[in-house]
Amino acid sequence: MERATQRTAQRGTYDIGEQRPPCFLGSLSAEAREELLSIGFPRQYPPGAKILVEGTPGDCLMLLETGYVKITRKRANGHEALIAIRAGGDLVGEMAVIDGVPRSATVTAGEDIDAHVIQRRAVQKFLNKYPETVLHITRLSNRRLHNANSWRMVFGEFPVRVRLARVLAELAENHGEIIGSHTLICVDLTQAELAALIGSRERAVQGALAGLRDAGVVRIRNREMAVLKPDRLRAMGLLPPIGR
Repeated sequence: MERATQRTAQRGTYDIGEQRPPCFLGSLSAEAREELLSIGFPRQYPPGAKILVEGTPGDCLMLLETGYVKITRKRANGHEALIAIRAGGDLVGEMAVIDGVPRSATVTAGEDIDAHVIQRRAVQKFLNKYPETVLHITRLSNRRLHNANSWRMVFGEFPVRVRLARVLAELAENHGEIIGSHTLICVDLTQAELAALIGSRERAVQGALAGLRDAGVVRIRNREMAVLKPDRLRAMGLLPPIGR
């Protein structure tokens, strides 16, 4: 449990337009956090595993300990669109458990995942014992909704190049590993997924990525992406410099 708590300081939930958000686990009191980690049972998932599936009953929630997951939702045409990324210390599947409704999105492991699976009855007992946790969950949901609404406004205000630079800068900051003079983005995203994140067509993302690469701002090797000039990337995304 101590090891899981330490991990929360390193990685947390990620929504477009949100920088360094507090993870759910880190927002709890030490007593509540310890009990939450003691109930349920541990599960491991390999990359690509469907952890929760859109439309299925909300019979459990999951507390992510390590790794990251992709949150996708089906479009009207049947294709899945990437809408968010969650990582160590965060909850997934909580609203379906609390509201008793089918799951609104699919959760897929982006890498090897360690998680705590907590059944609905155990969740209800925990919330009855620690009612303040309901407030933390409500705040989490409100923050996610606020970020989603804010990003919808960005869709109409900024061109693809700006939106892409902004997302890559935030991915590097929230899910990046500094290696020498550059930052490796530790989230494996396809160009189609990047396009879904910024509300654009894949071809437009390809062109914007090529421009960033030619400018020496990012380096792309297969599906591995590194940020070479973070301050330049943030400026292109109309974001303030790091540390401000």
